[in-house]
Amino acid sequence: MKNILARGGIEFLAVILGISGSLWIDDNSNYKKDRKQEYEAYNRLSNALSEDIKLIDAALIENDRGLFVIEMMMNHMEDLSDDSLSTYIDQSQTYVNISPHISDYETLKNTGRLYKIRDIDLLQSIVDLYDNRYGVIDQWSIEDKRAIFLQDEFFINNYSMKPSSGWTTIKNIKNDRERLGNDMIYNNYLTFFYKLKNRVKLEWTTLREEILILQNKIQSKIDQNES
Repeated sequence: MKNILARGGIEFLAVILGISGSLWIDDNSNYKKDRKQEYEAYNRLSNALSEDIKLIDAALIENDRGLFVIEMMMNHMEDLSDDSLSTYIDQSQTYVNISPHISDYETLKNTGRLYKIRDIDLLQSIVDLYDNRYGVIDQWSIEDKRAIFLQDEFFINNYSMKPSSGWTTIKNIKNDRERLGNDMIYNNYLTFFYKLKNRVKLEWTTLREEILILQNKIQSKIDQNES
């Protein structure tokens, strides 16, 4: 009887150990899968953020060119040659634009892989950047475009225009340059554009710094995992 009970106890223990072992294997497998997806998310986000920094850098260079052109038009128009003035009028109608790499973040979020990230503070920073701070890009792109459209309408209503390499410029620059230089409304536009592009520079430079800080934190996680 004791042998039967002993044998039954061993069999029961074997079943328990088998179940426990199976659960441990499943848990370990799921853990490894989750960690793999976590670092896949890190890699995708790190690459996307690096590309966005390049896009912002290029846009800031273009914006600085706009600031230079507007400053020349505001303060040194009389010193410009006719050809330079014609070119600057054309270039002053250029707005900056950025199309950030949002799709990687959206895919990770929609598939749930984003939430494999265990560092809650880092995850919160990622969500806040994409869902909130990236709105700065669209906000100031829209403002820049709106300002250019207002200027276009002003030129259409007040000057004869012609196509140019970028957009349009004044058709008869020799006849109209003095009038343009003394045009109070146009000079007010230039003042507004100058202020706007400086604000774009400030907002996008600040965003770039935030992106770089977050990208460095994510890359640090990747480096720690690979070491």
